[in-house]
Amino acid sequence: MAEEKTETPTHAPPKNNEEFKKRYGDLVGLGQSAAVYARNNIAAKVYRENQPHYQPFMEAFYIALVGEMGIPVPKVYAVESFLNQTAIIMDQVKGKSLLDIAIEDPSRMEETLDKVVEMQVAMHKVEIGVFRSLRNVLGANIQVSPGLTPDEKERLNAMLARLPDGLAICHGDFHGGNILFDGEKYIIIDWAEVACGAPAGDACRTYMDYYMGNHEIAEAYLKKYCAASGLTREEILAWLPVTAGSIYGFMTDEWKKQIRHLF
Repeated sequence: MAEEKTETPTHAPPKNNEEFKKRYGDLVGLGQSAAVYARNNIAAKVYRENQPHYQPFMEAFYIALVGEMGIPVPKVYAVESFLNQTAIIMDQVKGKSLLDIAIEDPSRMEETLDKVVEMQVAMHKVEIGVFRSLRNVLGANIQVSPGLTPDEKERLNAMLARLPDGLAICHGDFHGGNILFDGEKYIIIDWAEVACGAPAGDACRTYMDYYMGNHEIAEAYLKKYCAASGLTREEILAWLPVTAGSIYGFMTDEWKKQIRHLF
């Protein structure tokens, strides 16, 4: 997980926004790490200048590989540099996220959680040894976190070493906001954190993502995932301290307050 290196507002358009629009089309999305442009059903995910240069190449590789494994993702066509920023060129993913669907119509929350769990359990059945180890990813993030003391890092890494390993595909940020539905098909997006490891570790990250927004929804997700996967609540929440600790130093002060007690 890359630490921010500039004072650029989190969701500000790139400084060369007009030039990117000429090259790639309309600005259709803004995030912390990238801006997304699209024209004629082809999207360009333009990474911000403060992101590691290798990040777009890694994500393009991840998306292409999981697509070959039968997981629903956009097709990648190229990676290119333009005005000192790097972009992934891929199919534009249209539709609404499952999170937005549930927000707009709360009566569909159960339905959307069921779909999240269905797709995540199916993903976890796919095993591959090409990606980084989930334990290594979490351990590295803990080690370089600017928000943890040396004693906390040592304690969390000792906990991590006792957790199980595995070869399942772990998305690393799997929740309804990263699943888009266009009325016919579901597509999973945002593969920058993908790893291989124990499904419980990936499910724990999903639980924490929901927990930061709504504790009741997090508990509903966990109950559904346990029922569908056969894993126990205890097996999944054993990952909670290391999962929270691994992202703590990279969060805003407000988010830090919400997860500090978890580790």
